[in-house]
Amino acid sequence: MLSRNYLVVFLALISALSFSSCQKWVNVPPQLQVDQNELFANEQGFRDALNGIYLQMGSQSLYGRDLTTGVLSIMGRSYDTSFKQADTLFYQSAAFNVQHYTLKNTFQNVWDSLYLCVANLNNVLANADARQNVFSAGHYNTTKGEALGLRAFIHFDLLRLFAPSPAAAGLSVPAIPYITKVSPYASPVLSTGAVIDSCIADLLNAQNLLSKSDMTTSQFTAWAVKGLLARIYLYKGDLANAQSNALAVINSNVFPLATNNTDLMFNKEQLFSLYSSGNFAFAYNKSVFVKPLGLSPTNQTAVFVTGSGSGNDYRKLGAFVDPTTGNTTGNIISPKKYYTNGSVSVNTLPMIRLTELYYIAAEASNASADSLTATNLLDSVRVHRNLAKYTQTALKRDSINIEIGKEYQKEFLGEGQVFFYYKRKNIPFASLPYTKVPVVPNASYVFVKPE
Repeated sequence: MLSRNYLVVFLALISALSFSSCQKWVNVPPQLQVDQNELFANEQGFRDALNGIYLQMGSQSLYGRDLTTGVLSIMGRSYDTSFKQADTLFYQSAAFNVQHYTLKNTFQNVWDSLYLCVANLNNVLANADARQNVFSAGHYNTTKGEALGLRAFIHFDLLRLFAPSPAAAGLSVPAIPYITKVSPYASPVLSTGAVIDSCIADLLNAQNLLSKSDMTTSQFTAWAVKGLLARIYLYKGDLANAQSNALAVINSNVFPLATNNTDLMFNKEQLFSLYSSGNFAFAYNKSVFVKPLGLSPTNQTAVFVTGSGSGNDYRKLGAFVDPTTGNTTGNIISPKKYYTNGSVSVNTLPMIRLTELYYIAAEASNASADSLTATNLLDSVRVHRNLAKYTQTALKRDSINIEIGKEYQKEFLGEGQVFFYYKRKNIPFASLPYTKVPVVPNASYVFVKPE
């Protein structure tokens, strides 16, 4: 069997990338090539290939740092600390200066790396269809469904990164290619709406293949499909389908909401997660939190306490530490869920959380003037974060929108999702919190696609 480390190298080398704005082949030295007949000769080979893609996704340039705790969290205002101009990437991120060479280079790597994952997934899919006989009962469906779901997940994030949101530019503007096979020929750039529809089509196919009995959150399962469908439909503006998919997960009761803060990652609430190895996670987190980046005690109070919050919120209570000493006091305090002290890192990378589905369902209910249901959904999360219910049975519609925004700040701090929330809502840059670094005049939520 191929070793995992070698497998990742192999996957990176065999894949041909071909799309309109970045047409190239990855050259493979003959001595490094591995016969695909060897890799895909049995069911375990397909599992190894998918695991290699998950490891790829957990790299520093993707969800291991830049798309979670790093660049996207800085742009999502998870941290209020001043950024030194010497830390060019993070400083320019705080300024939303997507035209700066550091961000352009970083996101060229993101573009290449995510499409490389897509190419590897397409290779898995093509070989799975050609070699169905190597699978035991049901495992062909699982493999294909998992790969289709991941392909949609990655394309949707490419869309959210490299194209304007529907709220800003509608659904008909040119966006990105949606690549469904390994080919030397360029794939056309599709509109935002067409990319979204392609994601949904892949997810609906995956849903028909995957079993709801599979609760392996480190893999893309039927529950991850439902969660991602809710996220995508919300982004599209199809609130009815967003709510339907969100409630399907919530009402299943298979993911329990937390009742304490012994696990600050709330792992049992996660529908889909990635993992970095301990050593890699430590290096990635250290590169962010010992800069140091964090949320000052003053702004912890502003986010978690002021208004309808409380200092006893599980997401605040004991949830921030000095990244170098592990102390819970000081001026520079980082989220403990990622970085507990100078030598220990948490290696969980949450991709889809149950609580996001509560917020999606609440937003959809509020949009249809059902303030009571929206308030109840928010209260369901609040009581499981050690907060009292709202004093009003049904909040006013404007108040609900404000509370949902606050919940994104609290719940997804340091995870990158708040950036996508601001982008989806097309929040003006002047309205974003923590402006110690001035936003540049040509600030944008849209990263530059490679030439």
